[in-house]
Amino acid sequence: MRWLIYILLPLQLFAQETYTNCGDIVPQNYQVSYDADKIYYWDISDGEIIYDQGNSITVQWPDSIGTYIISVYTTRFGCEGDTSYHEVTVTDCPYLQIFIPNTFTPNGDNHNETFYIHGIGSDKIKSMVIYNRWGDIVYETSSNEPWTGENCQIGIYTYSVRTHNQHYTGRVSLIR
Repeated sequence: MRWLIYILLPLQLFAQETYTNCGDIVPQNYQVSYDADKIYYWDISDGEIIYDQGNSITVQWPDSIGTYIISVYTTRFGCEGDTSYHEVTVTDCPYLQIFIPNTFTPNGDNHNETFYIHGIGSDKIKSMVIYNRWGDIVYETSSNEPWTGENCQIGIYTYSVRTHNQHYTGRVSLIR
């Protein structure tokens, strides 16, 4: 007869989580079963433990892409006991988070003087072309270089913005 022995640790951190850095990652709670005779030691490879209650912690993970490890081990009466590990993966946002304004006012008041793309993915801009109402190119760049509206009349212009895998078109109003 063959016997199989399973040792079940009271720690429940045998999993993996994945987050994307599309926005702020909310703090996460981790908990292991409680034993009054144990002392709990938590360790994380990056991030910040913002709350520690012995057998439970709250962690703020970083927004940077990578794999992070959380571990906890216990001691009881001075002897090392259970150990558990948990893997947290932060991946790159699968889509761009950009904001394209619909108006700008290059009038010299130092507010809203230029037209450019805002947001986390704005550094991924491969080309930006601005057309006047007759379809003539009035501005062109291969990055997110701001358009000042210099030598352009008040009016509505059309933009074409390309990233590595997206194409955005729309209108922007130039108001002085």
